[in-house]
Amino acid sequence: MTAGDGEANAADAPFDALLRRLRIDGTEGVAYEALRARLIRFFRMHVPAEADELADVALDRLARKIHQGTEVASVPLYALGIARMVLHETRARGARRRAAEVDPTMLADTEESRDGAETEAALSALSGCLDAAGSEARALMLAYYGADGAARIAMRQNLAGERGISLNALRNRALRLRESLEGCVRRRMGWTDPP
Repeated sequence: MTAGDGEANAADAPFDALLRRLRIDGTEGVAYEALRARLIRFFRMHVPAEADELADVALDRLARKIHQGTEVASVPLYALGIARMVLHETRARGARRRAAEVDPTMLADTEESRDGAETEAALSALSGCLDAAGSEARALMLAYYGADGAARIAMRQNLAGERGISLNALRNRALRLRESLEGCVRRRMGWTDPP
């Protein structure tokens, strides 16, 4: 046996545990396919475009739970519970994506924060801090950080012109506001201030 075989066996172990749990008179393959079809029907009612993929995610989680020794009285009911959680996570991601499209300052950096609950809490804190700063501050932040490239330069020049201040004064105002918002988010999240 090679090292690659051991890795494949380790990856297959949760799936094998699920199949053993579904074994009824040697028809675990039929039971697995029936369970997968049921999950696909569930997801098609809510998120049709992602139904197959989400059914596989739910089955992977179910297999891991069974492999880890979680006591499961009814595999189909437990699988449906997992599917509901997967659906909730999918909807939450969609809501965050839509919020980021409307308000670019709420865009989460998924590379830095893998914890969805912490990211959602930080976004909520940022939204609250922007609300507390007032509509003018919110509009300034959205406009100042909302564009890229040449459009960003033009937008910032327009903002400075509208306010009757220099570009440097606008930059300083945006920097102070950003620092204030960062401090507000840190306080709301209970994070320690950077050195």
